[in-house]
Amino acid sequence: MYEYSDNLERKLVVRFFSSIGLIATFSMACIALINSSYLLALTLLTSSFVYLWAFSLVMGLERSATAILYNLYALMFYLVLTGGAQGTGPIWIFIVSPVTYSIRGLKRGTFDIILFLLAIVLGFYSADTFNIYDYNPDQFPIRILLAFIIVASLSGYYEYSREKYSSKIIALSQKNEFLATIDPLTNLPNRRYTMSKLVAFKNELKNNNIPFVILLADVDNFKKVNDKFGHDFGDEALIYLAKTFEKNIPQSAIASRWGGEEFLIVIPDTTLEYGLKVAEKIHSSLRTTAISQFQNSVYLSISIGAILANAECSIDLDIKHADELLYKAKEQGKNRTCSG
Repeated sequence: MYEYSDNLERKLVVRFFSSIGLIATFSMACIALINSSYLLALTLLTSSFVYLWAFSLVMGLERSATAILYNLYALMFYLVLTGGAQGTGPIWIFIVSPVTYSIRGLKRGTFDIILFLLAIVLGFYSADTFNIYDYNPDQFPIRILLAFIIVASLSGYYEYSREKYSSKIIALSQKNEFLATIDPLTNLPNRRYTMSKLVAFKNELKNNNIPFVILLADVDNFKKVNDKFGHDFGDEALIYLAKTFEKNIPQSAIASRWGGEEFLIVIPDTTLEYGLKVAEKIHSSLRTTAISQFQNSVYLSISIGAILANAECSIDLDIKHADELLYKAKEQGKNRTCSG
């Protein structure tokens, strides 16, 4: 089954923001250096090196993402505390909320933004209390904070909508992937899914010497059942067979609809002797219970070809061998299992 992973997307996001941060902070550091604002230039250069480190992802994706955000937060706090260039430093805090939500997501992003907001309040308070920078007019910090809260709220709502929509898309994709592996009539795995499992079991056989058994089954006289009772009854018969297989095979085994009235059962990590016991259990169950619909009732039987998969053969050759044994069972009178 397909599992969604957003690691590649997150790597792109982290590298995108780190590259933007690197270009912006390094450029502003050069400008600050030209204007003889040495402390600001040093701060911006330090920030640019952190963004460069984050871009490399040398310490892993999550640490790089954390470095981007906390480097941004620290730089914003410094700009608020000192006023930045001619008191314009606080304007830059508006980039925080979209960057945070893009990297952290909704829940963790909201938590980080609340902490950041408290830090900015502290920055404005400290700038005024310790005469680090005098903002003019006095209402400037309050208006900046209110505007930031509005922008952060809008960014949070956008992230909420995006995550909700993304979850629906992922759920729909997983449902479609699931439906693509299931036979709609019997709800058994279909040929496509079973082939993928056979490939996996074959690799386990070759690499770790873990054997598996294939049972290829075909309904005896199914055309007569269809002709006599109708296709609706035939469909019910196939559904009944699917349930019979599921009840009588091991939990680790896979029963699948191979095509038409043909079914394939794979039993991993077992012997041919055990596979034959499973086949006999299915035969016994079919002998004791009839399939009924309205006034119609019939005992179904199946013929089975059973093999132990060969590490030297391809999957197609294994199935061909099972198919040959299946028709041998048909020739010997049906309602039996032939093995080889």
